[in-house]
Amino acid sequence: MIDVRVPLFVLFSAVSCLVVAETPQLSDAWVRAMPPGQTMTAVYLQLHNPDAAPLSVLGASSSFGAASLHETRVEEGRSMMRAVDTLTVDAGTMVQLKPGGLHIMLMGLERTPAEGEVVPICLQTSNGDVCADATVRRSAPGSANTDDAGNSHDHH
Repeated sequence: MIDVRVPLFVLFSAVSCLVVAETPQLSDAWVRAMPPGQTMTAVYLQLHNPDAAPLSVLGASSSFGAASLHETRVEEGRSMMRAVDTLTVDAGTMVQLKPGGLHIMLMGLERTPAEGEVVPICLQTSNGDVCADATVRRSAPGSANTDDAGNSHDHH
């Protein structure tokens, strides 16, 4: 009779040593409310990387319109926006996408989402897609100013 205990022990030991990447998490996702007729807006959120390895964000998508990562920077006293091809999130850290910084642009909207509406957003990462529902709001969750959609200098 063949003793299968040793080969099974080796197999289970090898499987238990496999490194499984932890799933990135999106939180506090929201979309800036815009006046009717606007064809673009911005999405903001927090991206948590609980994994022991860096995470690369390679792109974004939404059923509401074309989505891409962007960054707003001040250069020579002027606010400039540029596309971001890849965003790296260090192991065990969080990146905040917020007005005036990193954000997701939604462009080519067929209609302007209404305040309170939910917009699905996904990020394509090196660990696979991670998605969340973003609520359309006039201002960031927890913000004291609830009427800044039309007064912000961070229009998109």
